[in-house]
Amino acid sequence: MLPIFKVAISGTLLLVFLAGPAMAGEDAIPLQTGAMMIGLVGGLALFLYGMDHLASALKTLAGARLRRILSNMTRNRIWAALSGAVITGLVQSSSVTTVLVVGFVSAGLMPFAQAIAVIMGANMGSTLTAQIIAFRIEAIAPLFIAIGFAMTMLADRKRFTLIGKAVLGLGLLFFGMGMMSQAMEPLRSFQPFISLMGEMSNPFMAILVAAAFTALVQSSAATMGIVIVLAGQGLVSLEGGIALIFGANIGTCVTALLGAIGKNRDGVRTAVGHILFNVIGVVIWLPFIDLLAGVVRGVTMGGDIGNADIAREIANAHSIFNIANVILMIGFVPLMARMIEKLVPLEKDIEPRLSPEPKYVIHNMDDAPAAAMTLLRNEVMHMGDIVIDVVRRGQENLRLPTRARLVTIAELDDGVDSLQDAIAMFAGKMRRTELLPNDINRLQNELAVSNHLEAIGDLVSEEMVRLVGEWFDLRHMPSDESLHKMAELYEIAEESLKQAMTAFSSEDAQAAQRVLDRKAEFAAKMDATLRKVSDEIGPRDIDIRRYRIEVAMVERINRLYERSRRISHVSQAIIGQREPSPDDQNAASTIAGTM
Repeated sequence: MLPIFKVAISGTLLLVFLAGPAMAGEDAIPLQTGAMMIGLVGGLALFLYGMDHLASALKTLAGARLRRILSNMTRNRIWAALSGAVITGLVQSSSVTTVLVVGFVSAGLMPFAQAIAVIMGANMGSTLTAQIIAFRIEAIAPLFIAIGFAMTMLADRKRFTLIGKAVLGLGLLFFGMGMMSQAMEPLRSFQPFISLMGEMSNPFMAILVAAAFTALVQSSAATMGIVIVLAGQGLVSLEGGIALIFGANIGTCVTALLGAIGKNRDGVRTAVGHILFNVIGVVIWLPFIDLLAGVVRGVTMGGDIGNADIAREIANAHSIFNIANVILMIGFVPLMARMIEKLVPLEKDIEPRLSPEPKYVIHNMDDAPAAAMTLLRNEVMHMGDIVIDVVRRGQENLRLPTRARLVTIAELDDGVDSLQDAIAMFAGKMRRTELLPNDINRLQNELAVSNHLEAIGDLVSEEMVRLVGEWFDLRHMPSDESLHKMAELYEIAEESLKQAMTAFSSEDAQAAQRVLDRKAEFAAKMDATLRKVSDEIGPRDIDIRRYRIEVAMVERINRLYERSRRISHVSQAIIGQREPSPDDQNAASTIAGTM
Protein backbone atom coordinates (compact mmCIF):
# COMPACT_ATOMS: atom_id res chain seq x y z
CA MET A 1 0.00 0.00 0.00
CA LEU A 2 1.13 3.57 -0.56
CA PRO A 3 2.75 5.16 2.50
CA ILE A 4 0.33 7.42 4.33
CA PHE A 5 2.71 10.37 4.06
CA LYS A 6 2.63 10.09 0.25
CA VAL A 7 -1.17 10.15 0.35
CA ALA A 8 -1.11 13.21 2.60
CA ILE A 9 1.35 15.04 0.35
CA SER A 10 -0.69 14.16 -2.72
CA GLY A 11 -3.91 15.43 -1.20
CA THR A 12 -2.22 18.60 0.02
CA LEU A 13 -0.69 19.33 -3.38
CA LEU A 14 -4.03 18.73 -5.06
CA LEU A 15 -5.80 21.11 -2.69
CA VAL A 16 -3.10 23.76 -3.08
CA PHE A 17 -3.38 23.50 -6.84
CA LEU A 18 -7.16 23.69 -6.83
CA ALA A 19 -7.89 26.09 -4.01
CA GLY A 20 -4.69 28.15 -3.85
CA PRO A 21 -5.30 30.38 -6.87
CA ALA A 22 -8.95 30.67 -5.92
CA MET A 23 -8.15 32.12 -2.52
CA ALA A 24 -6.00 34.77 -4.15
CA GLY A 25 -9.07 36.73 -5.25
CA GLU A 26 -9.77 39.70 -2.97
CA ASP A 27 -13.57 39.46 -3.32
CA ALA A 28 -13.70 35.74 -2.73
CA ILE A 29 -15.68 34.38 0.18
CA PRO A 30 -13.15 32.77 2.56
CA LEU A 31 -13.23 28.98 2.77
CA GLN A 32 -12.53 26.79 5.78
CA THR A 33 -9.37 25.57 4.14
CA GLY A 34 -8.15 23.54 7.11
CA ALA A 35 -11.34 21.53 7.43
CA MET A 36 -11.49 20.97 3.69
CA MET A 37 -7.89 19.78 3.62
CA ILE A 38 -8.48 17.34 6.46
CA GLY A 39 -11.59 15.96 4.77
CA LEU A 40 -9.92 15.68 1.39
CA VAL A 41 -6.65 14.13 2.60
CA GLY A 42 -8.44 11.84 5.07
CA GLY A 43 -10.96 10.76 2.46
CA LEU A 44 -8.24 10.07 -0.10
CA ALA A 45 -6.29 8.04 2.46
CA LEU A 46 -9.38 5.95 3.29
CA PHE A 47 -10.12 5.53 -0.42
CA LEU A 48 -6.61 4.22 -1.17
CA TYR A 49 -6.52 2.09 1.98
CA GLY A 50 -9.85 0.54 1.01
CA MET A 51 -8.56 -0.12 -2.52
CA ASP A 52 -5.50 -1.83 -1.06
CA HIS A 53 -7.66 -4.01 1.23
CA LEU A 54 -9.97 -4.92 -1.64
CA ALA A 55 -7.12 -5.70 -4.05
CA SER A 56 -5.04 -7.78 -1.62
CA ALA A 57 -8.08 -9.87 -0.62
CA LEU A 58 -9.09 -10.47 -4.24
CA LYS A 59 -5.52 -11.41 -5.20
CA THR A 60 -5.46 -14.10 -2.55
CA LEU A 61 -8.98 -15.38 -3.23
CA ALA A 62 -8.19 -15.64 -6.94
CA GLY A 63 -4.80 -17.28 -6.39
CA ALA A 64 -5.30 -20.62 -8.17
CA ARG A 65 -7.40 -19.05 -10.93
CA LEU A 66 -4.78 -16.34 -11.39
CA ARG A 67 -2.03 -18.96 -11.76
CA ARG A 68 -4.01 -20.70 -14.51
CA ILE A 69 -4.50 -17.40 -16.33
CA LEU A 70 -0.80 -16.54 -16.01
CA SER A 71 0.20 -19.93 -17.41
CA ASN A 72 -1.94 -19.39 -20.54
CA MET A 73 -1.01 -15.80 -21.32
CA THR A 74 1.35 -16.70 -24.16
CA ARG A 75 -1.17 -18.51 -26.40
CA ASN A 76 -1.90 -15.62 -28.77
CA ARG A 77 -2.46 -11.88 -28.77
CA ILE A 78 -6.21 -12.04 -28.19
CA TRP A 79 -5.85 -14.46 -25.29
CA ALA A 80 -3.01 -12.38 -23.85
CA ALA A 81 -5.16 -9.24 -23.94
CA LEU A 82 -8.11 -11.04 -22.33
CA SER A 83 -5.76 -12.47 -19.69
CA GLY A 84 -4.47 -8.99 -18.89
CA ALA A 85 -8.03 -7.73 -18.52
CA VAL A 86 -9.07 -10.61 -16.24
CA ILE A 87 -5.95 -10.35 -14.07
CA THR A 88 -6.43 -6.61 -13.63
CA GLY A 89 -10.08 -7.18 -12.78
CA LEU A 90 -9.09 -9.77 -10.18
CA VAL A 91 -6.33 -7.78 -8.51
CA GLN A 92 -8.02 -4.40 -9.07
CA SER A 93 -4.80 -2.77 -10.22
CA SER A 94 -3.45 -2.30 -13.74
CA SER A 95 -0.17 -1.19 -12.16
CA VAL A 96 0.26 -4.59 -10.49
CA THR A 97 -0.44 -6.36 -13.80
CA THR A 98 2.09 -4.17 -15.58
CA VAL A 99 4.79 -4.81 -12.98
CA LEU A 100 4.06 -8.55 -13.18
CA VAL A 101 4.45 -8.49 -16.96
CA VAL A 102 7.76 -6.60 -16.70
CA GLY A 103 9.01 -9.27 -14.29
CA PHE A 104 7.76 -12.14 -16.45
CA VAL A 105 9.40 -10.79 -19.59
CA SER A 106 12.65 -10.16 -17.71
CA ALA A 107 12.54 -13.75 -16.42
CA GLY A 108 12.01 -15.13 -19.92
CA LEU A 109 8.54 -16.47 -19.09
CA MET A 110 6.75 -14.40 -21.73
CA PRO A 111 7.64 -13.18 -25.24
CA PHE A 112 7.92 -9.41 -25.50
CA ALA A 113 5.17 -9.08 -28.14
CA GLN A 114 2.72 -10.98 -25.92
CA ALA A 115 3.55 -8.64 -23.03
CA ILE A 116 2.30 -5.66 -25.06
CA ALA A 117 -1.01 -7.45 -25.61
CA VAL A 118 -1.30 -8.22 -21.88
CA ILE A 119 -0.74 -4.55 -21.05
CA MET A 120 -3.45 -3.59 -23.55
CA GLY A 121 -5.79 -5.94 -21.74
CA ALA A 122 -4.77 -4.49 -18.39
CA ASN A 123 -6.08 -1.12 -19.52
CA MET A 124 -9.43 -2.77 -20.28
CA GLY A 125 -9.48 -4.48 -16.88
CA SER A 126 -8.83 -1.20 -15.09
CA THR A 127 -12.20 0.08 -16.29
CA LEU A 128 -13.90 -2.28 -13.83
CA THR A 129 -12.47 -0.22 -10.98
CA ALA A 130 -14.01 2.93 -12.41
CA GLN A 131 -17.37 1.18 -12.80
CA ILE A 132 -17.27 0.10 -9.13
CA ILE A 133 -16.37 3.62 -7.98
CA ALA A 134 -19.20 5.11 -10.05
CA PHE A 135 -21.86 3.35 -7.97
CA ARG A 136 -21.50 6.15 -5.37
CA ILE A 137 -23.13 4.27 -2.49
CA GLU A 138 -21.60 6.35 0.31
CA ALA A 139 -24.83 6.22 2.33
CA ILE A 140 -24.49 2.48 3.02
CA ALA A 141 -20.67 2.46 3.19
CA PRO A 142 -20.75 2.16 7.03
CA LEU A 143 -22.85 -1.01 6.62
CA PHE A 144 -20.19 -2.50 4.33
CA ILE A 145 -17.53 -1.57 6.89
CA ALA A 146 -19.47 -3.16 9.74
CA ILE A 147 -20.19 -6.38 7.85
CA GLY A 148 -16.63 -6.65 6.57
CA PHE A 149 -15.14 -6.01 10.01
CA ALA A 150 -17.44 -8.59 11.61
CA MET A 151 -16.46 -11.20 9.02
CA THR A 152 -12.75 -10.60 9.50
CA MET A 153 -13.09 -10.87 13.27
CA LEU A 154 -15.58 -13.72 13.58
CA ALA A 155 -15.02 -15.98 10.58
CA ASP A 156 -13.06 -19.14 11.40
CA ARG A 157 -12.17 -19.95 7.79
CA LYS A 158 -9.58 -17.91 5.94
CA ARG A 159 -11.67 -17.68 2.77
CA PHE A 160 -14.53 -15.99 4.66
CA THR A 161 -12.02 -13.75 6.42
CA LEU A 162 -10.68 -12.65 3.04
CA ILE A 163 -14.20 -12.02 1.75
CA GLY A 164 -14.77 -9.89 4.83
CA LYS A 165 -11.54 -8.02 4.10
CA ALA A 166 -12.77 -7.32 0.56
CA VAL A 167 -16.16 -6.06 1.83
CA LEU A 168 -14.40 -3.91 4.44
CA GLY A 169 -12.14 -2.47 1.74
CA LEU A 170 -15.15 -1.70 -0.45
CA GLY A 171 -16.84 0.07 2.44
CA LEU A 172 -13.72 2.14 3.23
CA LEU A 173 -13.42 3.01 -0.46
CA PHE A 174 -16.94 4.42 -0.65
CA PHE A 175 -16.69 6.05 2.79
CA GLY A 176 -13.51 7.82 1.68
CA MET A 177 -15.25 9.04 -1.45
CA GLY A 178 -18.07 10.36 0.70
CA MET A 179 -15.58 12.28 2.83
CA MET A 180 -13.94 13.80 -0.24
CA SER A 181 -17.33 14.73 -1.68
CA GLN A 182 -18.39 16.39 1.56
CA ALA A 183 -15.10 18.27 1.81
CA MET A 184 -15.48 19.64 -1.72
CA GLU A 185 -19.14 20.60 -1.42
CA PRO A 186 -18.45 24.25 -0.42
CA LEU A 187 -16.54 24.68 -3.68
CA ARG A 188 -19.80 24.34 -5.64
CA SER A 189 -20.68 27.96 -4.78
CA PHE A 190 -17.11 29.29 -4.71
CA GLN A 191 -16.86 31.32 -7.91
CA PRO A 192 -13.05 31.55 -8.16
CA PHE A 193 -12.80 27.76 -7.93
CA ILE A 194 -15.57 27.32 -10.49
CA SER A 195 -13.63 29.61 -12.82
CA LEU A 196 -10.47 27.59 -12.19
CA MET A 197 -12.20 24.33 -12.99
CA GLY A 198 -13.49 25.93 -16.16
CA GLU A 199 -9.89 25.80 -17.35
CA MET A 200 -10.22 22.00 -17.31
CA SER A 201 -12.14 22.45 -20.55
CA ASN A 202 -8.66 22.90 -22.00
CA PRO A 203 -7.80 19.22 -22.58
CA PHE A 204 -4.04 19.80 -22.46
CA MET A 205 -4.28 21.38 -19.00
CA ALA A 206 -6.57 18.57 -17.78
CA ILE A 207 -4.25 15.85 -19.12
CA LEU A 208 -1.23 17.48 -17.47
CA VAL A 209 -2.92 17.79 -14.07
CA ALA A 210 -4.29 14.21 -14.09
CA ALA A 211 -1.01 12.72 -15.33
CA ALA A 212 0.99 14.50 -12.62
CA PHE A 213 -1.39 13.46 -9.85
CA THR A 214 -1.58 9.83 -11.03
CA ALA A 215 2.22 9.62 -11.28
CA LEU A 216 2.52 11.02 -7.75
CA VAL A 217 0.16 8.56 -6.05
CA GLN A 218 0.85 5.72 -8.55
CA SER A 219 -2.84 4.93 -8.72
CA SER A 220 -5.14 5.76 -11.62
CA ALA A 221 -8.01 4.61 -9.37
CA ALA A 222 -7.27 7.52 -7.02
CA THR A 223 -7.48 9.94 -9.94
CA MET A 224 -10.74 8.37 -11.07
CA GLY A 225 -12.11 8.75 -7.56
CA ILE A 226 -11.24 12.45 -7.48
CA VAL A 227 -12.68 13.03 -10.95
CA ILE A 228 -15.95 11.29 -10.09
CA VAL A 229 -16.24 13.28 -6.85
CA LEU A 230 -15.68 16.57 -8.71
CA ALA A 231 -18.16 15.55 -11.39
CA GLY A 232 -20.71 14.56 -8.76
CA GLN A 233 -20.48 18.07 -7.30
CA GLY A 234 -21.06 19.55 -10.75
CA LEU A 235 -17.53 20.96 -10.87
CA VAL A 236 -16.30 18.98 -13.88
CA SER A 237 -18.10 18.47 -17.17
CA LEU A 238 -18.11 15.16 -19.01
CA GLU A 239 -15.67 16.55 -21.60
CA GLY A 240 -13.33 17.75 -18.84
CA GLY A 241 -13.64 14.39 -17.08
CA ILE A 242 -12.69 12.56 -20.29
CA ALA A 243 -9.56 14.72 -20.62
CA LEU A 244 -8.67 13.93 -16.99
CA ILE A 245 -9.12 10.21 -17.78
CA PHE A 246 -6.64 10.60 -20.63
CA GLY A 247 -4.13 12.12 -18.23
CA ALA A 248 -4.61 9.32 -15.71
CA ASN A 249 -3.84 6.76 -18.43
CA ILE A 250 -0.54 8.50 -19.15
CA GLY A 251 0.37 9.03 -15.48
CA THR A 252 -0.07 5.36 -14.58
CA CYS A 253 2.86 4.52 -16.90
CA VAL A 254 5.24 5.79 -14.21
CA THR A 255 4.62 2.61 -12.19
CA ALA A 256 5.79 0.49 -15.12
CA LEU A 257 8.92 2.62 -15.48
CA LEU A 258 9.72 2.20 -11.78
CA GLY A 259 9.12 -1.55 -12.10
CA ALA A 260 11.61 -1.70 -15.01
CA ILE A 261 14.47 -0.27 -12.94
CA GLY A 262 17.18 -2.90 -12.64
CA LYS A 263 15.50 -5.24 -15.13
CA ASN A 264 17.01 -6.46 -18.39
CA ARG A 265 16.34 -4.87 -21.76
CA ASP A 266 13.16 -6.86 -22.33
CA GLY A 267 11.81 -5.51 -19.05
CA VAL A 268 12.62 -1.94 -20.13
CA ARG A 269 11.02 -2.60 -23.51
CA THR A 270 7.82 -3.73 -21.80
CA ALA A 271 7.63 -0.51 -19.80
CA VAL A 272 8.22 1.51 -23.00
CA GLY A 273 5.47 -0.52 -24.68
CA HIS A 274 3.06 0.46 -21.92
CA ILE A 275 3.89 4.14 -22.38
CA LEU A 276 3.66 3.93 -26.16
CA PHE A 277 0.26 2.23 -26.12
CA ASN A 278 -1.25 4.67 -23.63
CA VAL A 279 0.17 7.78 -25.29
CA ILE A 280 -0.89 6.68 -28.79
CA GLY A 281 -4.38 5.96 -27.45
CA VAL A 282 -4.66 9.48 -26.01
CA VAL A 283 -3.32 11.08 -29.20
CA ILE A 284 -5.87 9.16 -31.30
CA TRP A 285 -8.83 10.29 -29.19
CA LEU A 286 -7.71 13.80 -28.27
CA PRO A 287 -9.38 15.46 -31.30
CA PHE A 288 -12.56 13.45 -30.74
CA ILE A 289 -13.36 14.22 -27.08
CA ASP A 290 -16.68 15.84 -28.02
CA LEU A 291 -17.57 12.86 -30.22
CA LEU A 292 -16.69 10.42 -27.41
CA ALA A 293 -18.79 12.48 -24.97
CA GLY A 294 -21.75 12.28 -27.33
CA VAL A 295 -21.43 8.51 -27.64
CA VAL A 296 -21.19 8.15 -23.87
CA ARG A 297 -24.30 10.28 -23.30
CA GLY A 298 -26.16 8.14 -25.79
CA VAL A 299 -25.06 4.88 -24.13
CA THR A 300 -25.55 5.87 -20.50
CA MET A 301 -29.08 5.42 -19.19
CA GLY A 302 -30.25 4.40 -22.66
CA GLY A 303 -29.87 7.92 -23.98
CA ASP A 304 -32.13 9.49 -21.31
CA ILE A 305 -29.70 12.37 -20.88
CA GLY A 306 -31.86 14.21 -18.41
CA ASN A 307 -31.52 11.43 -15.88
CA ALA A 308 -27.94 10.44 -16.70
CA ASP A 309 -25.52 10.12 -13.79
CA ILE A 310 -22.33 12.07 -14.55
CA ALA A 311 -20.28 9.61 -12.49
CA ARG A 312 -21.58 6.69 -14.56
CA GLU A 313 -20.96 8.65 -17.75
CA ILE A 314 -17.31 9.17 -16.82
CA ALA A 315 -16.92 5.49 -15.90
CA ASN A 316 -18.48 4.49 -19.22
CA ALA A 317 -16.21 6.92 -21.07
CA HIS A 318 -13.23 5.27 -19.40
CA SER A 319 -14.45 1.82 -20.48
CA ILE A 320 -15.25 2.82 -24.08
CA PHE A 321 -11.93 4.65 -24.47
CA ASN A 322 -9.78 1.73 -23.29
CA ILE A 323 -11.73 -1.05 -25.03
CA ALA A 324 -11.76 0.87 -28.30
CA ASN A 325 -7.99 1.41 -28.08
CA VAL A 326 -7.39 -2.32 -27.69
CA ILE A 327 -9.64 -3.10 -30.67
CA LEU A 328 -7.87 -0.49 -32.78
CA MET A 329 -4.30 -1.47 -31.90
CA ILE A 330 -4.31 -5.23 -31.13
CA GLY A 331 -3.55 -5.97 -34.79
CA PHE A 332 -0.46 -3.76 -34.69
CA VAL A 333 1.25 -5.54 -31.76
CA PRO A 334 4.03 -7.10 -33.93
CA LEU A 335 4.72 -3.69 -35.55
CA MET A 336 4.85 -1.99 -32.13
CA ALA A 337 7.17 -4.72 -30.85
CA ARG A 338 9.60 -4.21 -33.74
CA MET A 339 9.50 -0.45 -33.26
CA ILE A 340 10.27 -0.72 -29.55
CA GLU A 341 13.05 -3.24 -30.20
CA LYS A 342 14.71 -0.61 -32.41
CA LEU A 343 14.17 2.12 -29.81
CA VAL A 344 15.58 -0.07 -27.01
CA PRO A 345 18.22 -2.32 -28.62
CA LEU A 346 19.79 -5.23 -26.75
CA GLU A 347 22.97 -4.53 -24.82
CA LYS A 348 26.10 -6.07 -26.30
CA ASP A 349 28.91 -7.97 -24.66
CA ILE A 350 26.86 -9.05 -21.68
CA GLU A 351 28.34 -12.10 -20.00
CA PRO A 352 25.79 -14.96 -20.17
CA ARG A 353 24.31 -16.18 -16.94
CA LEU A 354 25.68 -19.49 -15.68
CA SER A 355 23.01 -22.19 -15.82
CA PRO A 356 22.95 -23.00 -12.06
CA GLU A 357 22.18 -19.38 -11.16
CA PRO A 358 18.57 -18.42 -10.31
CA LYS A 359 16.51 -17.35 -13.32
CA TYR A 360 13.07 -16.60 -11.90
CA VAL A 361 13.20 -15.94 -8.16
CA ILE A 362 15.40 -12.89 -8.67
CA HIS A 363 12.22 -10.86 -9.30
CA ASN A 364 10.17 -9.22 -6.58
CA MET A 365 6.52 -10.31 -6.82
CA ASP A 366 5.32 -9.41 -3.32
CA ASP A 367 2.26 -7.64 -4.74
CA ALA A 368 0.89 -10.82 -6.29
CA PRO A 369 1.41 -14.08 -4.37
CA ALA A 370 -0.07 -16.15 -7.21
CA ALA A 371 2.51 -14.78 -9.63
CA ALA A 372 5.26 -15.31 -7.05
CA MET A 373 4.22 -18.95 -6.77
CA THR A 374 4.41 -19.26 -10.56
CA LEU A 375 7.98 -17.95 -10.47
CA LEU A 376 8.83 -20.29 -7.60
CA ARG A 377 7.46 -23.27 -9.51
CA ASN A 378 9.46 -22.32 -12.60
CA GLU A 379 12.62 -22.03 -10.52
CA VAL A 380 12.05 -25.51 -9.05
CA MET A 381 11.67 -26.84 -12.60
CA HIS A 382 14.89 -25.03 -13.53
CA MET A 383 16.57 -26.66 -10.55
CA GLY A 384 15.26 -30.00 -11.80
CA ASP A 385 16.95 -29.42 -15.17
CA ILE A 386 20.24 -28.65 -13.43
CA VAL A 387 20.05 -31.72 -11.18
CA ILE A 388 19.08 -33.99 -14.11
CA ASP A 389 22.23 -32.75 -15.87
CA VAL A 390 24.29 -33.55 -12.77
CA VAL A 391 22.75 -37.05 -12.65
CA ARG A 392 23.51 -37.56 -16.36
CA ARG A 393 27.15 -36.66 -15.77
CA GLY A 394 27.17 -39.03 -12.80
CA GLN A 395 26.12 -41.94 -15.02
CA GLU A 396 28.83 -41.10 -17.56
CA ASN A 397 31.36 -41.08 -14.74
CA LEU A 398 30.11 -44.44 -13.48
CA ARG A 399 30.45 -46.06 -16.91
CA LEU A 400 33.84 -44.49 -17.72
CA PRO A 401 35.22 -42.99 -14.49
CA THR A 402 38.00 -40.39 -14.74
CA ARG A 403 39.42 -37.95 -12.22
CA ALA A 404 38.63 -35.03 -14.55
CA ARG A 405 34.95 -35.97 -14.50
CA LEU A 406 35.05 -36.18 -10.70
CA VAL A 407 36.32 -32.61 -10.45
CA THR A 408 33.69 -31.30 -12.89
CA ILE A 409 30.79 -33.00 -11.09
CA ALA A 410 32.01 -31.89 -7.65
CA GLU A 411 32.09 -28.26 -8.82
CA LEU A 412 28.39 -28.46 -9.79
CA ASP A 413 27.37 -29.05 -6.17
CA ASP A 414 27.82 -25.40 -5.17
CA GLY A 415 25.48 -24.29 -7.97
CA VAL A 416 22.72 -26.66 -6.85
CA ASP A 417 23.09 -25.60 -3.21
CA SER A 418 22.98 -21.88 -4.05
CA LEU A 419 19.91 -22.43 -6.20
CA GLN A 420 18.15 -24.17 -3.31
CA ASP A 421 19.10 -21.29 -1.01
CA ALA A 422 17.63 -18.79 -3.49
CA ILE A 423 14.38 -20.78 -3.70
CA ALA A 424 14.06 -20.99 0.09
CA MET A 425 14.82 -17.27 0.48
CA PHE A 426 12.22 -16.32 -2.14
CA ALA A 427 9.62 -18.51 -0.46
CA GLY A 428 10.46 -16.91 2.87
CA LYS A 429 9.80 -13.46 1.44
CA MET A 430 6.36 -14.42 0.19
CA ARG A 431 3.63 -13.06 2.38
CA ARG A 432 2.44 -16.33 3.80
CA THR A 433 -0.42 -14.68 5.66
CA GLU A 434 -2.04 -13.78 2.32
CA LEU A 435 -2.08 -17.35 1.02
CA LEU A 436 -5.04 -19.67 1.33
CA PRO A 437 -4.44 -23.04 3.04
CA ASN A 438 -4.37 -24.83 -0.36
CA ASP A 439 -1.74 -22.40 -1.61
CA ILE A 440 0.33 -22.86 1.56
CA ASN A 441 0.22 -26.63 1.01
CA ARG A 442 1.27 -26.16 -2.58
CA LEU A 443 4.14 -23.93 -1.49
CA GLN A 444 5.33 -26.52 1.02
CA ASN A 445 5.08 -29.30 -1.58
CA GLU A 446 7.13 -27.33 -4.09
CA LEU A 447 9.73 -26.65 -1.40
CA ALA A 448 9.76 -30.38 -0.67
CA VAL A 449 10.54 -31.07 -4.34
CA SER A 450 13.45 -28.62 -4.25
CA ASN A 451 14.66 -30.30 -1.05
CA HIS A 452 14.66 -33.72 -2.76
CA LEU A 453 16.48 -32.27 -5.76
CA GLU A 454 19.17 -30.80 -3.55
CA ALA A 455 19.56 -34.19 -1.80
CA ILE A 456 19.95 -35.89 -5.21
CA GLY A 457 22.56 -33.32 -6.21
CA ASP A 458 24.49 -34.05 -3.00
CA LEU A 459 24.22 -37.80 -3.61
CA VAL A 460 25.84 -37.53 -7.03
CA SER A 461 28.27 -34.61 -6.67
CA GLU A 462 29.46 -35.41 -3.14
CA GLU A 463 28.85 -38.99 -2.06
CA MET A 464 29.17 -40.81 -5.40
CA VAL A 465 32.15 -38.65 -6.36
CA ARG A 466 33.79 -39.58 -3.05
CA LEU A 467 33.15 -43.30 -3.62
CA VAL A 468 34.59 -43.24 -7.16
CA GLY A 469 37.54 -41.30 -5.77
CA GLU A 470 38.09 -44.07 -3.24
CA TRP A 471 38.22 -46.58 -6.08
CA PHE A 472 40.96 -44.51 -7.72
CA ASP A 473 42.83 -44.17 -4.42
CA LEU A 474 42.51 -47.93 -3.90
CA ARG A 475 43.77 -48.53 -7.43
CA HIS A 476 41.42 -51.46 -7.64
CA MET A 477 38.43 -50.66 -9.88
CA PRO A 478 35.34 -52.90 -10.12
CA SER A 479 35.12 -55.30 -13.02
CA ASP A 480 33.60 -54.08 -16.27
CA GLU A 481 30.58 -56.31 -15.71
CA SER A 482 29.97 -54.94 -12.21
CA LEU A 483 30.26 -51.36 -13.49
CA HIS A 484 27.83 -52.23 -16.28
CA LYS A 485 25.33 -53.65 -13.78
CA MET A 486 25.57 -50.55 -11.57
CA ALA A 487 25.22 -48.30 -14.62
CA GLU A 488 22.06 -50.13 -15.68
CA LEU A 489 20.62 -49.72 -12.18
CA TYR A 490 21.64 -46.06 -12.24
CA GLU A 491 19.91 -45.63 -15.60
CA ILE A 492 16.58 -46.74 -14.12
CA ALA A 493 16.99 -44.20 -11.30
CA GLU A 494 17.90 -41.48 -13.82
CA GLU A 495 14.87 -42.21 -16.01
CA SER A 496 12.65 -42.21 -12.92
CA LEU A 497 13.95 -38.77 -11.95
CA LYS A 498 13.17 -37.42 -15.42
CA GLN A 499 9.65 -38.87 -15.28
CA ALA A 500 9.14 -37.52 -11.76
CA MET A 501 10.07 -34.00 -12.88
CA THR A 502 7.81 -34.37 -15.92
CA ALA A 503 5.00 -35.28 -13.53
CA PHE A 504 5.79 -32.21 -11.42
CA SER A 505 6.16 -29.72 -14.30
CA SER A 506 3.10 -30.83 -16.28
CA GLU A 507 1.08 -32.09 -13.30
CA ASP A 508 0.86 -35.49 -15.00
CA ALA A 509 -0.47 -38.09 -12.58
CA GLN A 510 0.25 -40.95 -14.97
CA ALA A 511 3.92 -40.01 -15.26
CA ALA A 512 4.16 -39.96 -11.46
CA GLN A 513 2.50 -43.36 -11.24
CA ARG A 514 4.93 -44.83 -13.78
CA VAL A 515 7.81 -43.95 -11.46
CA LEU A 516 6.07 -45.58 -8.51
CA ASP A 517 5.27 -48.68 -10.56
CA ARG A 518 8.95 -49.30 -11.34
CA LYS A 519 9.74 -50.23 -7.73
CA ALA A 520 9.59 -54.00 -8.36
CA GLU A 521 11.72 -53.66 -11.50
CA PHE A 522 14.27 -51.56 -9.66
CA ALA A 523 14.36 -53.91 -6.67
CA ALA A 524 14.97 -56.93 -8.93
CA LYS A 525 17.75 -55.12 -10.79
CA MET A 526 19.33 -54.01 -7.51
CA ASP A 527 19.31 -57.60 -6.15
CA ALA A 528 20.95 -58.83 -9.36
CA THR A 529 23.60 -56.11 -9.10
CA LEU A 530 24.37 -56.94 -5.47
CA ARG A 531 24.64 -60.64 -6.32
CA LYS A 532 27.14 -59.86 -9.06
CA VAL A 533 29.16 -57.66 -6.70
CA SER A 534 29.11 -60.42 -4.06
CA ASP A 535 30.23 -63.02 -6.59
CA GLU A 536 33.42 -61.03 -7.19
CA ILE A 537 34.56 -60.79 -3.57
CA GLY A 538 38.18 -61.93 -3.34
CA PRO A 539 40.21 -63.13 -0.36
CA ARG A 540 42.44 -60.07 -0.07
CA ASP A 541 41.81 -57.05 2.14
CA ILE A 542 41.79 -54.81 -0.94
CA ASP A 543 39.00 -56.95 -2.43
CA ILE A 544 36.89 -56.49 0.73
CA ARG A 545 37.42 -52.73 0.66
CA ARG A 546 36.43 -52.56 -3.00
CA TYR A 547 33.33 -54.67 -2.24
CA ARG A 548 32.27 -52.26 0.50
CA ILE A 549 32.62 -49.31 -1.85
CA GLU A 550 30.55 -51.10 -4.52
CA VAL A 551 27.78 -51.92 -2.02
CA ALA A 552 27.84 -48.31 -0.86
CA MET A 553 27.51 -47.16 -4.48
CA VAL A 554 24.49 -49.42 -5.03
CA GLU A 555 22.96 -48.03 -1.85
CA ARG A 556 23.43 -44.43 -3.16
CA ILE A 557 21.78 -45.38 -6.46
CA ASN A 558 18.87 -46.82 -4.45
CA ARG A 559 18.57 -43.55 -2.56
CA LEU A 560 18.56 -41.69 -5.88
CA TYR A 561 15.61 -43.78 -7.04
CA GLU A 562 13.80 -43.36 -3.70
CA ARG A 563 14.17 -39.57 -3.93
CA SER A 564 12.64 -39.74 -7.42
CA ARG A 565 9.73 -41.75 -5.99
CA ARG A 566 9.20 -39.13 -3.29
CA ILE A 567 9.13 -36.37 -5.90
CA SER A 568 6.41 -38.39 -7.64
CA HIS A 569 4.49 -38.67 -4.36
CA VAL A 570 4.70 -34.90 -3.90
CA SER A 571 3.61 -34.32 -7.51
CA GLN A 572 0.54 -36.48 -6.90
CA ALA A 573 -0.18 -34.50 -3.75
CA ILE A 574 -0.04 -31.27 -5.79
CA ILE A 575 -2.34 -32.78 -8.41
CA GLY A 576 -4.63 -34.03 -5.64
CA GLN A 577 -4.22 -37.74 -6.26
CA ARG A 578 -2.89 -38.70 -2.84
CA GLU A 579 -1.70 -37.29 0.46
CA PRO A 580 2.02 -36.44 0.72
CA SER A 581 4.09 -38.88 2.74
CA PRO A 582 4.93 -38.01 6.38
CA ASP A 583 8.60 -37.57 5.42
CA ASP A 584 7.68 -35.01 2.77
CA GLN A 585 5.37 -33.17 5.16
CA ASN A 586 8.10 -33.03 7.78
CA ALA A 587 10.70 -31.84 5.26
CA ALA A 588 8.42 -29.10 3.94
CA SER A 589 7.43 -28.03 7.45
CA THR A 590 11.07 -27.82 8.46
CA ILE A 591 11.86 -25.54 5.52
CA ALA A 592 8.72 -23.47 6.10
CA GLY A 593 9.58 -23.14 9.77
CA THR A 594 12.86 -21.44 8.91
CA MET A 595 11.13 -18.65 7.00
